[in-house]
Amino acid sequence: MSSELSPILSLIRRHLHRYPESTFRDVYKLLHQAAFGPGHVVKNKKKALEWIERDLEDPGIDIPLLESIHPDNAMLRLHLHPYAARGGNLKRLRDAFVASARDVPGSADMMTAWWAALCAWVEAEGILDTADFDPREMRLFGRMHAARGWPAVHHSVAYRTAYRPAYRVLTARQAEALCRKQDIPFVSV
Repeated sequence: MSSELSPILSLIRRHLHRYPESTFRDVYKLLHQAAFGPGHVVKNKKKALEWIERDLEDPGIDIPLLESIHPDNAMLRLHLHPYAARGGNLKRLRDAFVASARDVPGSADMMTAWWAALCAWVEAEGILDTADFDPREMRLFGRMHAARGWPAVHHSVAYRTAYRPAYRVLTARQAEALCRKQDIPFVSV
C-alpha cells in the first residue's frame, strides 16, 4: 500500500471504530464527502434551511460538534444537535454549507484512488471480511459508481438506525469561521 494512502486508511479505521455498525456504503459516503465535500447541496437557500430544520426534528445522540472526515482535516461534519444546543444560528450554518459546496471542486481521481485503497485493504487484511464488507461486492459497487461519476449515496439503514446522522459537511475553513463568529469552541475529533 502506498504511504500516501495510509492517511485515508487511518481515517477509515477511526471512522469504523467510532461507528462499528457501518457498512461499506457508509465508508463510501465518508470518502465521497472527503473528496467532493457537500457537492450534492440543495441550491435553494430556503430549502437548504428547511432541510436542516427537518433533520433537527429527530432526536440526536451524544456526539461531538465537529468530526474530521478528511485525511488532512480539510473537511468536517458539523453535527446539528450539538450545534443547536450551543445556540448555533441555522441560517449561518446554511450559508457556510452552501459556501463549502462552492469551495470544493471535487476530485474523481482522489475518490478512485481512495476506493481502490479501501478495497485492497479489505482484501489484503481480511479485517472487514464480513457480509457488510464483501471485497467482491465492494469492487462491483465501486465500478458501478465510478462509471456514473461517483454519485452521492445515503447512509445504510444500519448506520441510520444506530446513529441517526444529522450533520452538514463543511470545509474546515468555513466551519472554523462559523464557530468563531458565534463564540462556539472549534474542536474536531
